[in-house]
Amino acid sequence: MKNSFDLGSKMWWPPEEAAAQEFVQYSEALPLETCLAQFDQVAEGSSQFVSGNGTGTALRHVLADLIARQQPASLIRLGDADGNVLLNCLGGRPALNEYCLNKISSIYFGNKKLMLDEHPFFAETVIEAMRHADVIGGPERATIARSFNTPYPDLDVRGMCGMRGVYNHLAANAADVPLEGKIWTSTWFSRSLLPHYFSLLKGQKFVGLITCYEELGPLIQARTEAAEVGSLLVPMQASIANVHRDIRHYPEVFHDILDRIDPPYQGAVYIVAAGILSKPYCTRIKQRGGIAIDVGSVADIWMGTASRPGMRAEMVDKWRLT
Repeated sequence: MKNSFDLGSKMWWPPEEAAAQEFVQYSEALPLETCLAQFDQVAEGSSQFVSGNGTGTALRHVLADLIARQQPASLIRLGDADGNVLLNCLGGRPALNEYCLNKISSIYFGNKKLMLDEHPFFAETVIEAMRHADVIGGPERATIARSFNTPYPDLDVRGMCGMRGVYNHLAANAADVPLEGKIWTSTWFSRSLLPHYFSLLKGQKFVGLITCYEELGPLIQARTEAAEVGSLLVPMQASIANVHRDIRHYPEVFHDILDRIDPPYQGAVYIVAAGILSKPYCTRIKQRGGIAIDVGSVADIWMGTASRPGMRAEMVDKWRLT
């Protein structure tokens, strides 16, 4: 036990006392009813809210139309890491925010201090990605509710702060990220599209890929029969690679990837799986005329890796390409 509340005691790296106290105060200041109202504000403020079992089919039609019209677009996912960044933007709770950012920075980059030290960069790129996005997937309403009902010892404090933080920030900064013209959906839209990716990309002249998996490009080319698959390789997330050192994704590799994003024609589709840095990559792809789809851990599923807690073995076996 790292704190007197027994908060997160069954989880890896529970918060120490100051962060735990700030979490309790945070939950009291922004209780369940407020956070659910913030979710509703965001969902209702978007031009279209897509949820439930029909998400994959609905977004398949959106993507098919974009591809047919060769319309530059960005489809991004906001997860707990993005929410940790956005929550820190609101200020206050310094111990809790430092705890959250240090933990997610270790998970992604193998560098505990990177995301706190470079917070202005991460905040700017996440917010800019939301402004440019056509489709935004965010944490689900039920996930927000669950974060208030989980017993303290079992609570992933960082993850749940991130889930709430997306809506805390957007509710407080509604004018900063106008939702008019955007589709709001679940952060898991990437998995909802699993039955549709390869039919959408069938016979394309080009498919771009930003991933840590060198082997994924040929597998996608074989399934889509695309004339060309262009891969831009990034370092594997530290926690998946099981390394405890800086993977050097940011800033070294990051700027090189940005420079090399070059869609060969307007409407060229890119599949992006690069953690929190997927957001600025998707923004750049759209700015340069492409269609960016942030697929997140779907790339791990294709490679047969159950990379996330709760990722069922049967789902991985069903969709793996290896």
